[in-house]
Amino acid sequence: MSGTTDAVLKFPVAVSCFAAQRMLGVLPLVGDWEPVRAAQKSLYERGEEAKKSFSDNTMLFGAFQFGDKAQSALASLAEDTMSLKVLKPSYMMDFVSDVFKGSTDAVDAVSTGDARSLLQDQFKNTGDVIGFVNNNDAPRTLADDGSYPLEAEVERCYARGDYPALWLVEGLGERYAEAFLDAGWETRGLLTNEPVTALPAKIQLMMHAGAGIAFAKHEVGPLNPWSTETEIRAALERFLDLVRESSVPGYEGAAIESLGLVTRTWYPQLVSLISDNLLAVDVNAREYFWHGAGRAMYFSPMNMLPGLSPWDAADKEPSDEIARLNARAGVAWAFTIVNVRHPGIASHFLRYKADRIKENDAYTNGVHSTLIMAGDMVPGHRYVAEFCAHKPDAADSAAVDEWTKHIGSNIQAQIDQYRETLRTHGKLGEVFRFHALPDFIADLGL
Repeated sequence: MSGTTDAVLKFPVAVSCFAAQRMLGVLPLVGDWEPVRAAQKSLYERGEEAKKSFSDNTMLFGAFQFGDKAQSALASLAEDTMSLKVLKPSYMMDFVSDVFKGSTDAVDAVSTGDARSLLQDQFKNTGDVIGFVNNNDAPRTLADDGSYPLEAEVERCYARGDYPALWLVEGLGERYAEAFLDAGWETRGLLTNEPVTALPAKIQLMMHAGAGIAFAKHEVGPLNPWSTETEIRAALERFLDLVRESSVPGYEGAAIESLGLVTRTWYPQLVSLISDNLLAVDVNAREYFWHGAGRAMYFSPMNMLPGLSPWDAADKEPSDEIARLNARAGVAWAFTIVNVRHPGIASHFLRYKADRIKENDAYTNGVHSTLIMAGDMVPGHRYVAEFCAHKPDAADSAAVDEWTKHIGSNIQAQIDQYRETLRTHGKLGEVFRFHALPDFIADLGL
């Protein structure tokens, strides 16, 4: 059976299993009954197994996410109805507000020729990046002699050009770490020993991010919503140990952030459990976690649809302000670097949707941090330079004002100075979580 046919056949299995699992959880009186929990767990595991067959298929996975989100909303509505929460005036007001905001966004996204053109560019950019990640053909296994053709693979990544390089290196990092994990080999020093250290240091940030994806899948994959606190915390400790023992000092944040990316993308029912337990295990890791979750919100196929917004998800899903700042920064981080070839996308967003990022500087942090990262990965990055020098149409004073306020004017020197300070102090991994960068950089310089 071909991979595509298998994916199509497994799609309804996954949807049905997760739907039944959620609805069992809201049944009155029996929701906490042990046989019901056992059935939920079985359905969840069957759904996860089926989902693996189409997790790399953007269209099917996007459709699954949309259906899964709808099922979750229906289950929540059923639970709220039975608890009479729906009778509170604020409940209906929030519901109507969300519907109105989504409808307005959908109309605005296609209301003019320029808006439609920019939306098309954004779709293409995001699709290209997902393709770079999912279709990376770097080896998944070690050679018979235990070697891995890392140098040749790095050369291939950079030969593809400035824009694809960092995503291809991230995918390479994942497969490199995956090969060692699957072989049962020691990962201690994975990114601090040869052959990695024999290669340019510019690969390290996204190699760490990619390795973090492999480590996160390895530890989060076996968990489920009924895993005990002990099991969850043990998995988190193992993940953090894998990161610390394999990472170059100062780059750990790039790998830790991938925990949020993996969990929010492939195991959304575990997000709150992982977040809550990270408070007890490593509070700093929780900041990286939510930044990665924000990055996942941007890449979620369902959030590409007009009217559905990763910015709203970053506001609503985190449970506290620190997590919210990191999620917002993570969305901005991904939004900026994915669309760096078309600065007009960011300019249009700021001109017409700046209300989505008001009252916090997470957007600016996300923009500057991702440009720091990209410039480190690809020195002299063509599109980073063009983005830094971009100026909105001078005739549109509102666009100029918003760009200047949230991004700045001719920021290349500022970004370069930030990058050099972070590199000098061994803190480049900090661009994978929220900071008020001017203050953070100033403190490092003391």
